[in-house]
Amino acid sequence: MSTPPPPPPGDNDENPYTSDPSSSGSEPSQTSGYGSGSPGYGSDTSAYGSGQGSAGYQAAPSYYGGQTPNDAENNLGVIALVTGIISLVACAPLGIVAIIYGRKAQAATAAGRANNGTLGTVGFWLGVVAVALMLIAIVFLVVILAFGISAGEFN
Repeated sequence: MSTPPPPPPGDNDENPYTSDPSSSGSEPSQTSGYGSGSPGYGSDTSAYGSGQGSAGYQAAPSYYGGQTPNDAENNLGVIALVTGIISLVACAPLGIVAIIYGRKAQAATAAGRANNGTLGTVGFWLGVVAVALMLIAIVFLVVILAFGISAGEFN
């Protein structure tokens, strides 16, 4: 027949629920209760990779602790896109901000500090369109005003 599997590492007939290393596991120690100051359940962490006998496993990466190195300036692309949309819909002078942040986002993407260059590019072009439409509207209003003044409508 087959032999039983070997015991897990760190398990050498000690009771992990007691803090007295001299106990053989037949009776639990009374000193491992709450607030006693002695280590109780879960105090032996050598079998879990933190002792010297660990198998060399690395810790899991932290996804919630901060940004990865290549997206430190992703907010530039988002700002460019949002200001570009707002400038096209409601406030055309905001297109200048979209153009500036769009160029900054493209430069950050080229330098490897951001990974959303497309947002910066779209925001840049939305800003260009909004500023161009604003300039066309200003020129149109100036021409209409000039024709109105020359026709003598404002006497």
